[in-house]
Amino acid sequence: KLLGLTLFFCIRNIPSPTMGAVASGICSPSSGAQMPSKVPRNSVTECSIAGYDFQAQKSEDAASTIAGSEGPMLRGESPSAFSAISEDDESEKDEVAAAPAAPVAAPKPAPTTPITLETLQGDWVNSMGAKISVQDTQVSLNGLIMKAHPIILNEDGTVSSVGKIWQLNGWLEDERVEFKEAPSKEVMHFARSVIWTKASSERMEAWTEQMKGLGYAGSSSNPLKRGVEGCCPGTSDAHAKLVEDNEDKDKAELKLLNDLISKWRIDGVAGVAKVAPRKVIPDFSNRGHTGLSVEHVHYLATSFKEKGFQKRQGNEGHDIPVLVRESPESDLGRKSIENWRSKLEDEKGFAPKAHYERLFQQKELYTSLGNGHFNQALNLFFTESPSIYSDQKYSINNDRDLKEAVYQGVGSIVLKGEIPLRDRETISKLLNSKREFKWNVNTDGSLNITDAYEDTTTCKQFEAMSKVLDAVELNCLVRSELGVKDSHRMGQ
Repeated sequence: KLLGLTLFFCIRNIPSPTMGAVASGICSPSSGAQMPSKVPRNSVTECSIAGYDFQAQKSEDAASTIAGSEGPMLRGESPSAFSAISEDDESEKDEVAAAPAAPVAAPKPAPTTPITLETLQGDWVNSMGAKISVQDTQVSLNGLIMKAHPIILNEDGTVSSVGKIWQLNGWLEDERVEFKEAPSKEVMHFARSVIWTKASSERMEAWTEQMKGLGYAGSSSNPLKRGVEGCCPGTSDAHAKLVEDNEDKDKAELKLLNDLISKWRIDGVAGVAKVAPRKVIPDFSNRGHTGLSVEHVHYLATSFKEKGFQKRQGNEGHDIPVLVRESPESDLGRKSIENWRSKLEDEKGFAPKAHYERLFQQKELYTSLGNGHFNQALNLFFTESPSIYSDQKYSINNDRDLKEAVYQGVGSIVLKGEIPLRDRETISKLLNSKREFKWNVNTDGSLNITDAYEDTTTCKQFEAMSKVLDAVELNCLVRSELGVKDSHRMGQ
C-alpha cells in the first residue's frame, strides 16, 4: 500500500516532460526478456510501455527530479525512501523474471537413410489435408485406391515417385517426407511441395477437426458415398486463390500471348500453314506435362462423326492450332516423343502406336501447344480406329470437310523449335485460359490477339472446364458429361 501511494503521489505531481523518465525507471524491459539479478543504479533502460517514446534516464536523475518537484509530500516520505522501496520491488521482479521458461523442443534432424518402399508403409497425413495409406506399392487417398498411381521405385530399390502425381524430394525434419507435385523429375524443381507426416492419434484428431472445419462432415465424411467423382478431402486445392475479373490483367495476358507467338513464329510463313494431323503429337509442356485426355479425344471424334466437321469461318468454328516444328533429335523433341510413347503404352484408346512410330523416323514433326485433342481426334479417322464407347470405327464417309482436315490439315500457326520450355508452357496455358477471347490471324498474316473481343455469351460449363483441366481430370469430366458409369477407366 505504501508503494502504491508513493507512486500515485509522485506520478501525479511530476511535470509531463519527466513522466517518461519515471516510467522508464520502474517499468520492466520488453516482455519475456530475462533480467539480470541486479540492475545497476546508473544503467540506462528503454521503457516498453506503449505510448512512451522517452529514453530512460539514470536513476539519480529520476530521484533528483522527484526531490525537486513541487507540491506536498506524504508525511515521513522522502526521495531516499522511494528509492529504497523501488529497489525492493525490483528485487521481487528479478526473482520472478529469473524463473526459467519451458524449453521449446527442437525439431529432430532430417534422417539420412534411404527412403525405400518399406519406409512408406502404413498411414500418413499430407499437408493438403488427405489421409494416405500405403500397402506394398498400392496407395490409397482417403480410402480410394489410386490404381493409376502406385509407388514407383528406382533401380536401387529406393522410392522415385507416387505414380505421376508426386515426385519424391527427400526427408525433412521430424521424419517428414517431402514430395513435389509434378508428373516427372524434369519439371519438379519449381513445383509445389506436399509433405507427408506419419499418422498418430493426436494428428488424426487434429486432422478430423480440420476436415470438419472445411465442411467434410455428416454426409460428406465418407468419400466412397459421394456422387461427384474425385470429390474427397485433400483433392480440392487448399491453396486456391480467388480470381477477380480484371480487364487490365486480361489485356496484359493477351499482349503476352501475342508477343510470344510473334517472337517465335517461323520466318517467311505469313498467316497460317496447313499441317496434316498425322505429323502432330502433343508437346512435352502440354497440360502440365500430363498429355492428352483420351476420353476428350473420342468425345471430339464422336462429335465430328455425328454432327459433321465444322470448318473454321472467320472467328467461328474450331480454335487455330498452335504448333512447334521440331526435330526428333532435339532435347524437347525427344522428350515429347518419350512422353507420348509412354502415354500410348498406358492408354490404348489413341491411334495405334505404329502410326506414330512411322512419324518418329522422319526428319521433322510438329508438337501441339494448343488444340492437341483436335488433331488426335482427326488421327482416329486417318487410322480408322474403333471408338472406346462402341465397336464402331471412325470413318470419314462422304464428309468432304472432314476428309480435307484429316489428310491436308487445317490452318495452323507454326513456331520455331528453339522456343524454350517456359515459353511453351506459358503459351499453352494462355491459349486455354483465354478461350473466351476470339482472336484471329489477319489477311496480311499479322496476329489479332491483343485486340481480340471477348465473347460474353453463355457457354456450357463442360466447355469452359475442359480448357483448364489436366488429362486425368478431363477424363473424369467427359465421363460425367456422357453419363458413363461402367467404363474400365473409372478411377484412372
